Amino acid sequence: MAKIKDMSKSGLLILGIIYGVALICLICNKMVGMVSESEIGVLSVSWAFFMILTVAGVGLTCLLLVFYLYQLHRNNVSIMEDMRLLISSQRQNEAILTQIGENLLLSDAIKSVAFRDNDQTVLQEAIQQDIRREKWESAERLIDELERRFGCCVEAQQLREELKNYRSATTREKIESSIKNIESLWMIHSYDDAQKEVENLLRLYPDDEQVLNLKGRTEKRRDGHKKELLDRLHQMVQSNDVEQGVEILKLLDPYLTASEAAALEESARDVFRAKLHNMGVQFSLFVTERKWTQALNVGKHIVDEYPNSRMAQEVREKMDALEHRATAGA
Repeated sequence: MAKIKDMSKSGLLILGIIYGVALICLICNKMVGMVSESEIGVLSVSWAFFMILTVAGVGLTCLLLVFYLYQLHRNNVSIMEDMRLLISSQRQNEAILTQIGENLLLSDAIKSVAFRDNDQTVLQEAIQQDIRREKWESAERLIDELERRFGCCVEAQQLREELKNYRSATTREKIESSIKNIESLWMIHSYDDAQKEVENLLRLYPDDEQVLNLKGRTEKRRDGHKKELLDRLHQMVQSNDVEQGVEILKLLDPYLTASEAAALEESARDVFRAKLHNMGVQFSLFVTERKWTQALNVGKHIVDEYPNSRMAQEVREKMDALEHRATAGA
């Protein structure tokens, strides 16, 4: 467009020059007609000058006209070249757009074939990740999808075997770890926690033989430990070992039923009565020997362990005096 505008301006300039020269010639012609014959000689020089000027103007006009035609030719060639490049570029764009349109028109089936190998690889990697993360159900669904969508029957069967082996190994490790934990709880006589672990294993693996063998073992362990404590209690009572008897009674208490506790009540009372008596003797000896600090400590044990006893009441009445003397003696 810029070239066309330049050509239009050049054309107007040339036409203006041509019309100017023609106007000068016309004026000169009129002037010659108006002068008399006496003035012809005088004007001969002027006439010659005007003729030269006219010829020069015509020549210049011709040169400008030739230059204008040359420029017009060049501009036409340039315009044709630009049009050719524009048409070529348009054809290339049309080819690209056609290719894009063809790609967009690909059916889902063709796309599925084109990306089949990549999708299959991605699906197999997802299956392996689920197996390592122990997402068994998700892995099974993906294996079924691999077989249904891609027809990979052999690969699917291999993955099912791998899943089965990995799941079995992982399950066995979990079961063995849980059983070790249960045995540790048995060792520290924490039978309630052990029974919870057993029930959890039975819920998760109801068909596992090793898990099924755990049924009833916690109760047997509990009963065996209770029997052992009862036997030791009887021995302590017979040997008049009051301190050990009291400790065994404390350990035995959580395992006793109401009827068992009633049956042992008299024995337990004897044991605790004997211990209270021994503590009372110790308290009296320390007071007699003026060992106020030791007397104070024994008195506190009597009050804490036998708060409702008569001896505890007597000791309370003496606690202030004992504390004062123990502090003064220190």
